[in-house]
Amino acid sequence: MYNEYITPQARQERELYISIFCDLSYTFMDKVQQRVSAPEEVIFAYIEKAKKEPIYRICLNSDGSAQTTCYEMLDAFDPELKSFYSSVDEMPKWVQDRIAVLMLLDPSKLNQEVENVGRRISNDIFWVFKGEADGDDPRS
Repeated sequence: MYNEYITPQARQERELYISIFCDLSYTFMDKVQQRVSAPEEVIFAYIEKAKKEPIYRICLNSDGSAQTTCYEMLDAFDPELKSFYSSVDEMPKWVQDRIAVLMLLDPSKLNQEVENVGRRISNDIFWVFKGEADGDDPRS
């Protein structure tokens, strides 16, 4: 019954919250108590970021392919990236450059974000930020 009264934007924000929490739980996992967590202020900061610019989640598969998801809450937005690439080499250069930078980070260290580039979530999951300087401003 609750879902009948929730606005489409609130529903989208809830889904984004869950997706961001799931990704961040990798980096904020409490290995001693073996439970996942993610500070709410960090999740909300990324939701606010997704209202201004897209965050692309890129998962590199063992066969060299890549799957992408776009976290965004922009009006009239069409994600620039396809959902699947056979190889990272097929992705736009700005994405390749960001992944190259993020791959330099040690995946065993927690909470690694490079400003205006992205975040390394795990060994094979990355978030890349698309900014205005990359051309094709996503805000239409």
